[in-house]
Amino acid sequence: MRQPLTIPAKSKTILQKPEKGRTFIVIASTLFTGILVLLYLYQPVFFRFLDGKSYDTLLMAIPQDTAKTSETPVIVDIDEKSLTKYGQWPWPRYRVALLFEKLMELEPASIGLDTVLAEPDRTSFAVLQREIYRDLKINVPTEQVPKALLDNDKTLSNTLSRGPFVLGYKFTFSEKKSPAGDCLLHPLNVAIITDNGMPPSRKSLFFQARNVVCNLRTFAENAASSGFFNVTPDMDGVLRRVPLIVEYNGKQYPSLALATLIQAKGTKQVFLKMAPEGVEHLRLNHTVVPLDGKGNLLIHYRGKGRTFEYLSAADILEGLVSKKQIQGHIVFLGTSASGIADFHATPFDTVFPGVEVHATVVDNILKRDFFTRPNWIPGVELMLVIAAGLFSTLLLIWTGALWNLLFLCLGALGLWKCSLWALQGQGIFISPVVPLIALGSNFTLVTLLKYWREEREKKARMKELMLTQDFTIRCLASLTECRDSETGGHILRTQAYVAAICLQLTTDPRYAETLDSETREHLYKSAPLHDIGKVGVPDHILLKPGKLTPEEFEEMKKHTTYGRDAIQRAEEKFGTGKSSEFLRLAKEIAYTHHEKWDGTGYPKKLKGEEIPLSGRIMALADVYDALICHRVYKPPFTHEEAVALIIQLKGILFDPGVVVAFLEVQEEFRKISIDLADHDEHREAFEVNPAH
Repeated sequence: MRQPLTIPAKSKTILQKPEKGRTFIVIASTLFTGILVLLYLYQPVFFRFLDGKSYDTLLMAIPQDTAKTSETPVIVDIDEKSLTKYGQWPWPRYRVALLFEKLMELEPASIGLDTVLAEPDRTSFAVLQREIYRDLKINVPTEQVPKALLDNDKTLSNTLSRGPFVLGYKFTFSEKKSPAGDCLLHPLNVAIITDNGMPPSRKSLFFQARNVVCNLRTFAENAASSGFFNVTPDMDGVLRRVPLIVEYNGKQYPSLALATLIQAKGTKQVFLKMAPEGVEHLRLNHTVVPLDGKGNLLIHYRGKGRTFEYLSAADILEGLVSKKQIQGHIVFLGTSASGIADFHATPFDTVFPGVEVHATVVDNILKRDFFTRPNWIPGVELMLVIAAGLFSTLLLIWTGALWNLLFLCLGALGLWKCSLWALQGQGIFISPVVPLIALGSNFTLVTLLKYWREEREKKARMKELMLTQDFTIRCLASLTECRDSETGGHILRTQAYVAAICLQLTTDPRYAETLDSETREHLYKSAPLHDIGKVGVPDHILLKPGKLTPEEFEEMKKHTTYGRDAIQRAEEKFGTGKSSEFLRLAKEIAYTHHEKWDGTGYPKKLKGEEIPLSGRIMALADVYDALICHRVYKPPFTHEEAVALIIQLKGILFDPGVVVAFLEVQEEFRKISIDLADHDEHREAFEVNPAH
């Protein structure tokens, strides 16, 4: 009966290594995901920057036909045409009053002024009369001037009192508070709602204004309402959100867009839903406007500038605009003329008119077409970060590289598509940035960890392979030792000699490029195989104690060919690529280490540099060791005698350059011959007769 296959203990250990590696990768990836979670909670500037850019990209990915306007906001533009016809801005207040009169005749629902009238008009006749008298001491009579022209500000105030005008003003937020002067603002009539019915915390969550640049009091007293036109771009200069409410001196004030809409709708009161973390939403009649914690509205832009209808102020003054174009519409008066225009960068446009920002806000509210980030969105994004980190980790551990990449690309695409669906279909902005970073960075981290682990395993395998290779070489070389007991430590010594000469030769420019570290390593390891061909020499010749006959010597010389042929067969098994470099050098050494510089060697009688460098190095190492060792046919030479003979044979048997290198390291040769001596007597003889 056949026995079941059992796995050896060593194999079981090898199978367990990947599990340990996986555990390490999971722990490292979990820690990295934890770092990303902490970074998300901290919200570094770079993350906020990427969130903004992802919002822009998602917004631009929404088809434009789904972002049509309500056509209610209309912009009356102080454009180039108006300035060409009526002169530079600001116009005399009587002309502004005339423009407002023309607008009121067209019956708009409300008119918001994206400008501030902060100083008295200097073109009034009464003002001119005073200034001329002050400067020139001339009293200009004004009896024939109509009373309405004596004070243009009064004329404009009268006009404002009869129409649905909403003045604009600007808050300032510098820490140093200064008196605002004689300002009259129109606070928002707001009721604040909380979840528990308790009054909100005294700590305000709105933006806190410190000062205000306001209109003349006479205008504020006669206008129906007013609102601030402050907008603040994000850190990258792109305007994505605007505050609808700002707090000033303990009261809440509406933005120009909100105040103009309230005026058009005739709303008496608005409601603010507050939570401990900030504002949740504003309710205007039956419309719930989602806001962020500071009272900002995330703007749903309809496209590039001039999305809404623009009417030239010059055409209004000349009566070229039909009543149908204005009646019942919400009008914003602003300017797009060069030099006086207020432009902002938006996700769609780098020169988006400021007046159109107000129109877009009104349009968002009228269409109830909002983009928002509810308070629970950070929790969703946090879960996505954790899920992306764990998903990428498990995926990388259990799948191959190609499937890995495919699933990660699908995961990234899925995150992006879900964010796009949420924004386009639900009006909710879920930033995919940090989850995508978690997905990509975990992919990179785990890949690097796997690579690092595999590199360690590869190095361990290579080390084991090198040990196996060394063991195999020693076993092969030992075949020669078994046949010829006189060789003894010859193999180890010649290997050390070769290493010493090679290292010294690297200081010579003629040899340095050839003898790189890899080649030196191959030469060192292949040196023991130089006499492997002796296994093919008959015993009666190899072990003969006396001098060989010419015929026997010819047979002995064949050991170079036997050695080359044996290695050649191995090289053919390995191929001729870089992996066979070791075998190529071993073949050269075995075949050419008995060639002589003068061409009298064997087996091919090569001469000079025709002999491979490996053979020339091996020749000197082999001869030196043969000289200093006892043989049946000769007594051992002293180190000095061996050195003297090698010098004598320079340029005859040996490469002169190799001899020069040998002389530089001869003391190292002596030390090697002592440390690796075959017999204690030999070691003692060398220690008794040291050099100099």
